[in-house]
Amino acid sequence: MARDPHDGLTALLPRLFAFARSMLGDRDSARDLVQEAVTRALAAQKVPDQPPAYRAWMFRILRNAALDEIRRRQRPAPEDMITINLWAFDDANIAKITVEQGLAALPPAHREIICLIDIAGFSYGEAAELLQVPIGTVMSRITRARGALLAAIDSNNLRAFKSNHG
Repeated sequence: MARDPHDGLTALLPRLFAFARSMLGDRDSARDLVQEAVTRALAAQKVPDQPPAYRAWMFRILRNAALDEIRRRQRPAPEDMITINLWAFDDANIAKITVEQGLAALPPAHREIICLIDIAGFSYGEAAELLQVPIGTVMSRITRARGALLAAIDSNNLRAFKSNHG
């Protein structure tokens, strides 16, 4: 009996969702985008057989759908604004929110490369193949993107308070 090429799809869904959320900035749009990418994949006539190729193929489908959505919006902006009570969060939660806000402030190209390398866990070589650019281009893009993320985080005025306890 032939193996179904979509066997590994379920295991990829959390990573696809994280990538989509990072690209678009909100959960609802990310869910819709993952659903669209899965629909496209299931309807495809030609599907990669090998798991690494299938994974890259799925992320490419999702990336293309995200870029279409970003173009449609004409200006990427997070729709899911977070209201927070600073006193209710510890340092880890503040750091998470700060990074999310920093990512949301980045241009789509910077956000995309950070999402591929640092969030989705692609190697530089895998990202280069997925983006169809030389590995040196990926290396320079990730360096610039990480610098932009650090600058965005540094300019954010959300800061952890020093605790008087302990």
